[in-house]
Amino acid sequence: MHIEYPAPQPHGRIRQLLPDFFVVRGTARIAPGVVVNRNMGIVRSGEDLLLVNPVRLCPAGEERLCDLGRVRQAVRLGYYHGCDDLYYRDRFNVFFWRQEHSNHYPVPPADQFLVDGGTCPVSGGRVFEFSNSRVPEAALLVPQAGGLLLTCDALQYWRDWTGCSWAGKWLLRFGGVHRGMQVVQSWRSRATPGDENSQRWLAADFQRLLNLPFFHLLAAHGDFCADNAHELTERAVSGSFLLPAPRP
Repeated sequence: MHIEYPAPQPHGRIRQLLPDFFVVRGTARIAPGVVVNRNMGIVRSGEDLLLVNPVRLCPAGEERLCDLGRVRQAVRLGYYHGCDDLYYRDRFNVFFWRQEHSNHYPVPPADQFLVDGGTCPVSGGRVFEFSNSRVPEAALLVPQAGGLLLTCDALQYWRDWTGCSWAGKWLLRFGGVHRGMQVVQSWRSRATPGDENSQRWLAADFQRLLNLPFFHLLAAHGDFCADNAHELTERAVSGSFLLPAPRP
């Protein structure tokens, strides 16, 4: 059976950010003229590659990807992502991870579900779930260079608007996206039940997230944050939620 996979969208080259960690800065076309950036993280373990928030590459980019190692696993961290997952399953026969109900894109089926604190795609890493979110959302802690946190839509860091069209930039800004580290306002609204206070509903999840040891962060959108990601996340969480006062 012939499958019409989504075509590769414009993207940059594969760049190394940390030892055995690489990124491709791609794009997503949301509507005519509306383009935003989209990142794929690549974690290398020996000769094996794990693709995080997969983005399909052009033939030259895919050749470069194969030069890095063997594409063995892929993981979907956010509910609204996954348009290129089936391509990687069929092209490389990857072992595929996602949360149980992260089925906005129903294929491919998961080989194993991501479960908070459960088996992790990366040796020595940790799976984190935003357990109170109405839409499935997870993060992956990778034990590299003091700790690397890989997220999808919930927590993002933006330095500039590279990879976004003019309309894409203003759509993001209308949704509350700004420069710097942030709990994305539009995601927080989707993740909170309509009858609940969005400044309280997810606070416990983000307090748990702050218990993770990480210095660096890459989300599915935005830019790479090196060295002080935890500090910036603390500020973003404090500015986004009504947190309980510390006990005396």
